[in-house]
Amino acid sequence: MSAPWDAIFHEIWTGCLMTALNLFKIVIPLMVIIEILLSYKLIEKMAAGIGFFARILGIGKDALLPLLVALFMGVSYGAGALMEINRRTPFSKKDLALMAVFIYCCHGVIETTFIFYAVGASPLFVCVFRLVFAVLITAVAARLPLMRSLGEKKAS
Repeated sequence: MSAPWDAIFHEIWTGCLMTALNLFKIVIPLMVIIEILLSYKLIEKMAAGIGFFARILGIGKDALLPLLVALFMGVSYGAGALMEINRRTPFSKKDLALMAVFIYCCHGVIETTFIFYAVGASPLFVCVFRLVFAVLITAVAARLPLMRSLGEKKAS
């Protein structure tokens, strides 16, 4: 015997609604915190403090700000920051390519980690795994002959 359709749709509806509410409880406060970090220029201070990270990734120090924005806020904000900064002071083609690799592998880490946590995943595992994976892939990509050939050519 199968359950009546109205009970099935009720279960689907309430399940979706509860999941959405749980996500809103996480995403909205995170977005407020990130906006505060950006308003007080704390992200720039963080970039200044982790200059060694640029050497590991094979990018210039000025590329850390868009990476941090993408790391905390996701691809859209990260790409927007990257385009805005690149318009003012162009990045090399190598830096742009490596930032794209890193952002692709590891964007919105904080937000995504909490979303996975809301559905039962270990936040520490998700966050650490994504960061380590992105750093390794980007560091390997930086040492590929193709990246060396891009060198210091400025993007247009």
